[in-house]
Amino acid sequence: MRNKVNVLYYPDSLCDLLTLKKAILFFDEIHFMDRPSYSFEGGIGTIGMDSPLRGWEEKFRSDGVPLFVHKPVSGRVGGSFQDDVAADINDLEFLKRFQNGLMRAAAFRDLQIQHGEYGDPLSSGVTRTHGEVAAYLGGVDVASISGSHSDSLSLLTDPRIPPYALSDPASCAKTLVFLAATCSAKMSYALHLSGQHGFVPLADTIPYGDLMGAKYARAIGKLNLQQIPLTDLTFAIFDELVSSDRLAGLSMEQVILYRTTSESAREAFLEYLTVLQSRLGSVGTDEGYADSVADLVRNEVMPAARKFTNQLQAIGEQLFGALAKGAMGAAGGAGGVQLLGDISLETLLALGAATAVYVGKAAIDAYIAQRAAKRECCLSYLLSLDP
Repeated sequence: MRNKVNVLYYPDSLCDLLTLKKAILFFDEIHFMDRPSYSFEGGIGTIGMDSPLRGWEEKFRSDGVPLFVHKPVSGRVGGSFQDDVAADINDLEFLKRFQNGLMRAAAFRDLQIQHGEYGDPLSSGVTRTHGEVAAYLGGVDVASISGSHSDSLSLLTDPRIPPYALSDPASCAKTLVFLAATCSAKMSYALHLSGQHGFVPLADTIPYGDLMGAKYARAIGKLNLQQIPLTDLTFAIFDELVSSDRLAGLSMEQVILYRTTSESAREAFLEYLTVLQSRLGSVGTDEGYADSVADLVRNEVMPAARKFTNQLQAIGEQLFGALAKGAMGAAGGAGGVQLLGDISLETLLALGAATAVYVGKAAIDAYIAQRAAKRECCLSYLLSLDP
């Protein structure tokens, strides 16, 4: 019996609609947090807000999707919580990965730097856009980021240096450290809840995986987090096998209906991923986190998916070949029959009474063969998604 996969989305209080659809199709429970309000010594901090999903919790649960929104701990970051954040921002590798994420991933950048105009506290009347702030931060030399300070935490908590005075190198460096510290605080809190409640931290842009990999490299043997999270595997597989366009074409009602009517397939899929996760082993410090996931998908998942696809193709050829030899030809062909779905009542009615008996036998034979193939490869849960 597998452990339940209860995920906690931590980048923000609301995720992209595609991410929410994926989570509904995959996971046992889906947890969100309100946006926390964090402050650091020196007078710098963030503003919290309730998650927009708060008003939809009961609706989702009544429809069969266990979705919950939690209030995070907010306020001054201190004690062991500050120690966790300090370990990240004082880690050169963590800062490099954070900076690279800002430069290369628009979705990640938008989560760290809200769209708007940013005033310069040292230059009256000067404002900078979201994109200009990102460009300044991309130019920071993270190797010498602390400058005259002993470490990045000392720079962050120095009240003499204001953030967002981006023409000043020290301020620019502090701004990058502040954003990285806020991101680290959310990640660290998600990991804390993971250990406390059994949640799996969930994010939906590659830089978060890279940052988690940097944390894991330090935590191996200490926090027992050496395996790639199940969420990263499931999303990597989903993105490989099911196009976002197909998923975007499904309404939220259709996604929820698919979940509630395919519980056994979802169970088999998660069982399969649990096996893959146990075979992965530890994430080495010399190997890229995202590359580790990609290798596993390429070497373990795709061969199984190809096997299942070939089985379906053979079943389809058997069905269509049989129909072509019989009375079906007179009805105009079998183009309306969907290989990855059951033959609909509308399709059977359209074939006409004269061919219904023949088509029914062929369809039933193919249906049985298709179900047998699906039992052999639970990746069918993904491949059978069809609006």
